[in-house]
Amino acid sequence: MTTKHARHARRAGITATVTPDRAAHHIHHLRRNGMRDQHIAAAAHVSAPTIYRIARHHGPITRAVEQRILEVTAPAGGDTAGCTATLPAAGTCRRLRALVVQGYPPAIIAIRLGMPRGQVHDLLHARYARVAVHVAVRVGQLYLEWWDRQAEQHVTAAAAAKARTLAASYGWVPAAAWDYIDDPAAQPDLGGTVSRVQAVVEDTAELVLEGLSREGIAVRLGIQWDAVRQAHRRAGVPLPMMYD
Repeated sequence: MTTKHARHARRAGITATVTPDRAAHHIHHLRRNGMRDQHIAAAAHVSAPTIYRIARHHGPITRAVEQRILEVTAPAGGDTAGCTATLPAAGTCRRLRALVVQGYPPAIIAIRLGMPRGQVHDLLHARYARVAVHVAVRVGQLYLEWWDRQAEQHVTAAAAAKARTLAASYGWVPAAAWDYIDDPAAQPDLGGTVSRVQAVVEDTAELVLEGLSREGIAVRLGIQWDAVRQAHRRAGVPLPMMYD
């Protein structure tokens, strides 16, 4: 559920949280099929302790977390070598596109990921509906490493400009355009009247009301928690109180 959808849901009287029963049942199913908690956590973009708490029915969870856990599929035959579980490819595709928007050429991204250029090309062009967890994790780690760095730190100015032109020609958007970058149904918001800093501050307040932790907020916004703190400092707004 995107931040805007969550706001609308609250106004309509729809709760943002649910019992952990369905998610816990699915976690136990995945465990029986050989998946470890860290594999489930990576596939669902939550922490391993979160998986443990949900499995033990410790408190309500957000609908978004429930949905991500239910989308995790067990590896065929229970073989976890290399973790062959999959998850929707939308977030991976959007993170890769955001890096190209930032100025990172696809060829450089492929080299850094240790992946064939053709595979990165197919991911960029949304040729896959689902992606292996280990691929999503590698892309996510690279995105967290590069998202706030100028591409010119790694490539020439000419190469960065060419990458940005490529991204613009396809209409690719930065990660900041997504309320929830991993939601396949989400649509990008490119509204120019609200600055990125202001958007982070406003969305953080909304997500705190949903009961998300620092980790959950960072995942939902597609950025690191340090970036959330920095946005609040720039806006002169204190971080909201939360339980983490």
